[in-house]
Amino acid sequence: MPIIAQHVPIYQEILAIPGIVGDPVLSWGVTKINIPDIFRKPWTRLSTREKLIRLHHTLLHNLPRTVSGEYDQPDLGALLKARGVKTIDILDWYDSRANLRLDMNEPIAAELHNRYGMFIDIGCLEHVFDTRQCIENCMRMVAPGGHYILCTPVSGYAGHGFHTFDPKGLGLAFTLNGFEVVYQRYSRPDGRIVERPAGETLIWLVGRKLSAMGEFKIPQQDYWWGNFFGTSPAPSAQPQESVAPQIRDAR
Repeated sequence: MPIIAQHVPIYQEILAIPGIVGDPVLSWGVTKINIPDIFRKPWTRLSTREKLIRLHHTLLHNLPRTVSGEYDQPDLGALLKARGVKTIDILDWYDSRANLRLDMNEPIAAELHNRYGMFIDIGCLEHVFDTRQCIENCMRMVAPGGHYILCTPVSGYAGHGFHTFDPKGLGLAFTLNGFEVVYQRYSRPDGRIVERPAGETLIWLVGRKLSAMGEFKIPQQDYWWGNFFGTSPAPSAQPQESVAPQIRDAR
């Protein structure tokens, strides 16, 4: 998913997190920057029509009057290099520009564990069928103290990818496996910030890895089942029953 003008405020918030930019960086795919000139030109050089258009977007999406010149780059990797990052690896199974050609349905090699100060996934997780293995791979590649940046659908997007995720499940995957969630936002595709998922909604999550991972811990939905059915299963142990008994017990 490219960086558009309406998403710039979210990127600005994420890039302002203390210690967020760590070297080396792993980007899943090439995140292009696609911002029209109308958002780049100084206000005084805009026509009346262009001013009205930009004012509309500024009021709707909380955009600055002029997008920072930092975004005058072809892609996110170039922007990060301008911030001082020396090494940016590209992960992709199909893209010939990638120097890591990995099928994220399969376990990654041990030499990739704890390697990257920042791992960026803007819209890829939902396109991998084996979510469990994929999330484990992503988390294992982040070095302790590094950050995992994730943007993925949590509502809508029918036919877009294999999966649309429950946000609590994603957050639990982070915290069960040694990450601290340091940023969370929901947005529409057009950049509007929303309080909760409804319609087509993206989640923006940033997790800081507190320590090297042991065995990957799989989230269980019983942990938040009570939010919907009024029960509060103890969170201290992973449930072992099949899905059907869990549903019967919750009624």
